[in-house]
Amino acid sequence: MKAWPTFRTLALLVVLCLMASIGHAQSLKALRAKQDSDGVVKLDMGLFMKYVMDEKREYSVVLQLTALSPKYKCGPCKAIDRTLRAVARGWKRQANKGGRDIVFGSLDVEDAEELFQQMKIDNIPRLMVFPAAKGAQAFENPSPRELPLSARTSSPSGMASKLGELFHVKIQAEEQTDYMKYLSNLIAAAAAMCAIYLVYRHIDLRMLGRNVWSIATILFVLLMTSGFMWNRINNPPYMGQTRSGDVILFAPVNNQQYGVETQIVAATYAICSLCVVALVRHVPRIQNTDQRSFVTFMFVAALVLTFSYLNSVFRMKMPAYPYKLLLP
Repeated sequence: MKAWPTFRTLALLVVLCLMASIGHAQSLKALRAKQDSDGVVKLDMGLFMKYVMDEKREYSVVLQLTALSPKYKCGPCKAIDRTLRAVARGWKRQANKGGRDIVFGSLDVEDAEELFQQMKIDNIPRLMVFPAAKGAQAFENPSPRELPLSARTSSPSGMASKLGELFHVKIQAEEQTDYMKYLSNLIAAAAAMCAIYLVYRHIDLRMLGRNVWSIATILFVLLMTSGFMWNRINNPPYMGQTRSGDVILFAPVNNQQYGVETQIVAATYAICSLCVVALVRHVPRIQNTDQRSFVTFMFVAALVLTFSYLNSVFRMKMPAYPYKLLLP
């Protein structure tokens, strides 16, 4: 007679487990039904609270916090969005998922502005991982964590590899071929070859002189070292802005930058170059000793202060940068 309560308890536990399993499956199925063709779920405040913040969630969520609206002009947001979609496409089509339920989502500031304000999120894009909290896939530490965006994780293969290490499963990204990019590069290369040919046939480059070539070389070096090409590829906003309306000239992380930031860095490099050229070529020609000493001091001081400012910018973007000169 005492076995009956035990049997009834076990039966009740089985029913509860089945109900929980069905609830989990329905929740996951409902979330996956909202996926777009790339396998990414566009979330808003309500969906985020219902599916991502659920403490009984038995699946993991990889979520990008972003601002994709054209009015924000967030080039890095678009770049990370392309990367996340490449990883999500690969995961969606991947046959062997290693028993993992992973959902890729996107939460835009326009759809959850209140949440962004509550979490005091000013810097985007950001990539968050919400591990499974319950069930067989539960993490030992299910608290949300941020996946740092670096040069590695900003590429599809790098992000897939990093997520694979976190979830202990192989994830393969599926990148789409950008034929227009290859076509535009081909046209640009053909135009450059035609220009070189015309210059070679009709212009005597020796007539330009050494100073012209020196200036052209310095300008080219400044162009390549200031971040101009990164801006052309990622199309970042000209400058940042806090929620209070204050202007931000420098992006606070090393994998992002603003348009004005490139101009400031190029200007500091240009001042350093000008000081060095003046000290090497022009200062030695000054006949008066006192004047030469004074001009030398001024150019050296300008060089040291400018380079110190450049170092402070590097330290602001990369706190681990080991070198410092005068300015903090």
